Amino acid sequence: MKPTELQKFVYWEHLERFGEPDASYRYDDPPESKTVEYPPIIDVLIWFADEDLNMTTFSTVGMSNLPMNGCDHRCELHFAVEGTTNESNNKIIGSFLGNLTLYPFMYSLFFDWWHVLNNPYEIPLFPDASSILFHPAFIKDGWEAIHHESAHVKILNIVPITKNENEFRKERGINALLDYFYENEINYFTNRHNKAISADAKKPRG
Repeated sequence: MKPTELQKFVYWEHLERFGEPDASYRYDDPPESKTVEYPPIIDVLIWFADEDLNMTTFSTVGMSNLPMNGCDHRCELHFAVEGTTNESNNKIIGSFLGNLTLYPFMYSLFFDWWHVLNNPYEIPLFPDASSILFHPAFIKDGWEAIHHESAHVKILNIVPITKNENEFRKERGINALLDYFYENEINYFTNRHNKAISADAKKPRG
């Protein structure tokens, strides 16, 4: 099956922003099901860390081919890790993202900014994380969506979070967790231990 016009558009939007990817993987054998429709083609594009940006970035292209149940938007996933990665890790992360794109269709739900997915398989390079937070752009006026005549495609940035961070979010709310990350200079893009969070951590700003 060939990529759809929307998938081609999403692909070219990524190239316009990031340039040609350094590597890519294609997954075009979705699970067979009589009751569930899955995206037929998922590409995972990879841009390696370099001297200008010490970050390896992964992006799905193709998840947005299908609408998710319960929302008006579609989505693609971005996953950034600090530093360089090797080919073995790239394949593992590619497979992880490919499987993750199937999740909302398998369970008839949707992903959106600030949603948290618990126990999303083993998160590559983040052995101490047990959940993922879907984050919008990390910087003001950052890239958050792709606008096509047939679909509004949100870009969801994957931030792995530990069990204690997730429990803190449940108890205090997402703003309190973001403040905790800010006050403690938490690096979103590298593994961190599942350390306890002090009960007197600051309340959300405002």
